[in-house]
Amino acid sequence: MSAELGPLGPAVHSAVEALQGRRVRFEVFARAGESDLVRCTPGGDWERRRSREVGVAVRVAGDGGAGFAAAAGSGARAGREAATAALAAMVPARDPLPPRELPGVTAVAPPPPALDAGEREELARSLAAAIAARGGVDLVELRLLDGRAHSALATGDGFAAAAEAGAASIELLLAPPAGPWRLSRTVLADLRHLDVEPFAARAAEAALLCADGAPPRHQLTDVALSPAVAALLVAALARHLSAGGPAAAEKRPKISPLWHLLDERAGPEGVLPLPCDGEGFPARAIVLLEGGHARERFASWDDLAESGGRAGGAVRGSYREPPTAGPANLVVRAARPLPQPELLAALDPGCWVDHPAGEVRLDPRSDRFALRAAAVSLAGGRAVAAHPSVELRGSFRRLLAGLAAVGADPASVVLDCAVTTPSLLVRRLEIA
Repeated sequence: MSAELGPLGPAVHSAVEALQGRRVRFEVFARAGESDLVRCTPGGDWERRRSREVGVAVRVAGDGGAGFAAAAGSGARAGREAATAALAAMVPARDPLPPRELPGVTAVAPPPPALDAGEREELARSLAAAIAARGGVDLVELRLLDGRAHSALATGDGFAAAAEAGAASIELLLAPPAGPWRLSRTVLADLRHLDVEPFAARAAEAALLCADGAPPRHQLTDVALSPAVAALLVAALARHLSAGGPAAAEKRPKISPLWHLLDERAGPEGVLPLPCDGEGFPARAIVLLEGGHARERFASWDDLAESGGRAGGAVRGSYREPPTAGPANLVVRAARPLPQPELLAALDPGCWVDHPAGEVRLDPRSDRFALRAAAVSLAGGRAVAAHPSVELRGSFRRLLAGLAAVGADPASVVLDCAVTTPSLLVRRLEIA
């Protein structure tokens, strides 16, 4: 972590210069995001693409008003435009900016260096060849995305910080002999750690597991959620908990003591550690669930004026948006992780739920959710029926109370936040 602003310096410095002497408090945030894509198409063609988004945002406050504006670009002109627009956008509002004594940074490990273009393409070709050599499934599409983001933050009170984050995503769209195509997603902090042959084998086996079968009977049953399914529900659960706060969650009849869910913002767990949050508060672990209780909630500095608590939970989805409270680097820890054979043996009977199809659907009138996925019915740890498409239904109340075991197979995905979770065994969810 360094206060050097690097290539974002011209935009940040010009915005600061435009705001100095204007009798306002201010904050300047800039981000440059780059991604390199290698894609194998159905016809066997290879596509390479580089994408970049860069811009600067300004928040100002003073004389009973506040304003926000953003401009694309990393040059001095972008910084001046954002500053001018933020001043013009001021409306009556309380000051949303934290005082100078609170911002700071936490030491974090820098992301590993990205692969060069040749290494990235060689890895993608090796993975495609490994899947083809196995047979049984066809590779419809392979996407290998390596991304980096550089951020810089400076305030009129003299605080300045810079950060870098990076991770790589592998997406495999596989076509089994029967049933729907399956999309597999995995995120790694470092592609150099990918063991191609076992990775390809696991992806192919998972796609074949639910390739053909019959619809399940409608039932309440125990389920084991694969990391891919668990990640979607964990992200939704984190937002649900934070929206109501710990006090609301404590009204629930029970929270399983096996839940240990936190936002590991500074690492080393998870895939996107950063030195500070979206407002410049030093990165820290925000514990959402632990020991059978709800602990903290995500909060920005502005949130605390109404709800109390502790700041440090702000995120910026883009430079185009002001900071808001939300998850960044969620991690589910396991005190007693179970290997998959033991986890599945605990389903007697039950369902292994894998390969999500779409997003979690939430009922706005209740705490219920639904998610399409594939599933396998098990008894005594052995598969007895495959279901190419099921709907998993339940409530956050049941998800909190019903966690009965945590697996030893953590994996990461990036949704609107990073999530790292193993398989989760939950009692009495609905399969339809």
